[in-house]
This record gives sequence, C-alpha cells and structure tokens, in this order.
Amino acid sequence: MTSPLEDVRRRDLPPDLDHLLHDLRGPLNSAVMHLEVLKRAGVTDPLAKQSLETLGQELARLAGMLPAAFAVAALGRNETTVVALRSIVEQELRRPEAAGVSVIEGDWPHVRGDAELLSIAVFHLVRNALEATESAGSGRQKPTVSVEMGDRQVMLVVRDWGPGMRNPRRAIRLGASQKPGRTGIGLVTVERIARLHGGTLTLAAPASGGVEARLTLPAA
Repeated sequence: MTSPLEDVRRRDLPPDLDHLLHDLRGPLNSAVMHLEVLKRAGVTDPLAKQSLETLGQELARLAGMLPAAFAVAALGRNETTVVALRSIVEQELRRPEAAGVSVIEGDWPHVRGDAELLSIAVFHLVRNALEATESAGSGRQKPTVSVEMGDRQVMLVVRDWGPGMRNPRRAIRLGASQKPGRTGIGLVTVERIARLHGGTLTLAAPASGGVEARLTLPAA
C-alpha cells in the first residue's frame, strides 16, 4: 500500500526544520566517511570487524530515520471541519490492498478534524492491521474497523488478528519496526495526528490475540 504520507514527505519542510535536518546530516555523513576509513585500515580482530559492520548498519538506519522523523514533525493541522469518519474509512478501504477488511455496522458519528490528516492516520492503522494479520499465516480472521462513543469523544478501533505483541506501547516509536526497509513511522505518524487533534492513540493486546488500536478524536 502506498502511503498518502508520501505526498506530505515530498513537500518542502519549513525552513527551520529543513536547516536543522541539513545540520544533522553533516556530522552523520562525516561519521560514515570515518567508518569507511577504519574499514579500509584492515581491521583483523573478528569482534572489532563485527562492531564496524554493526556501526555501519546503525548509521544507515539513522540516515533513513531522520527524514521520516522530520516529515512527522512537519505535519500540521489545517483548519478543522466536521468530518464523516465512516466516509474516510470507506475511502481508504477502497484500495485494492485493503480488500477483506470489514467495517462493523453501527452509528458512526462525525468528528471534528483535518480530513487529510485523518485519511493518513486511517491508512497507517489499516496497513498495520493487514500486515500483522497476514504475518500470522492463512486462515486468520480479517481485520475489522469499528467506532465507539465516549464523553464528547469518538474512538476509531482497528482490530487485527496477528501474532500480537508483548509491549504494545513500545511499538509507537521510530525504529520499532522489524520489517526490512521500514522505520516504524506509521504509528508515530498516527500518534502525532491524534495529538494535533487533541486526541490519543493507544494499543492493546487482547487475550484472544492480535492488537487493538484505538484512535480517540473529538466528536463534532
């Protein structure tokens, strides 16, 4: 699934963040160059060679995480409007990759927020749920999306049936993803969007398996 956040990433960062990212890349690039010098020096100790390889991998990971972190930091909420949350969900589920995800029927109240940012949040929650369920093997129940009402709040609940996790809270941080080439930006982005709306993102691991993500937003 191609993320709508890619469009956000392509936009220019605000000047202050762009300058800061440039300043951070300087010492990072210098560290990479000095690491290559050490590798060419002919280190023979096996432990030292392994440490150099690990250092190179971590520097490469950091280089990938920095732009992702700044893309999240640059997210800003536009003027809020009354948004039909179910319409946002159904729009994201029209993507071919989201086939099989079911929407639980019920009273879907409207929320107040930025429709573009909410679309990004729903995308990431659905993608994570699909990938988690698929990783658990065939025969698993497909993810579900539902909504609950609280005290002037609306909770969007995305439930997967994957292998679950021991510490769900630790999943909401950059670098948490164990998937090759991934930075873990998805849930960090969703949490950022939740906070921009005065809401929250929480993860829970039900006893029956899988993970339940709850995105809390202000009711319209």
